Amino acid sequence: MSEDPIRLTLRETVVLQWSAEGKTSWEIAHILQCSESAVNFHFCNIRRKFGVTSRSAAMLKALDQGLIKLR
Repeated sequence: MSEDPIRLTLRETVVLQWSAEGKTSWEIAHILQCSESAVNFHFCNIRRKFGVTSRSAAMLKALDQGLIKLR
């Protein structure tokens, strides 16, 4: 039996994609015109959904599931 795919919100996907491109929370916040706290909140949700403790682990899972791409 296969695992159900993880569902990320559009904003979570965008945050994760920018992170995969090497951007910091501060840089992502400026790009998305939101607070750094909001970006970190999205990362907390992303890590929880993937059941991981780091951004890099979340990025690997997202890449594996085709949710983000390396450019």
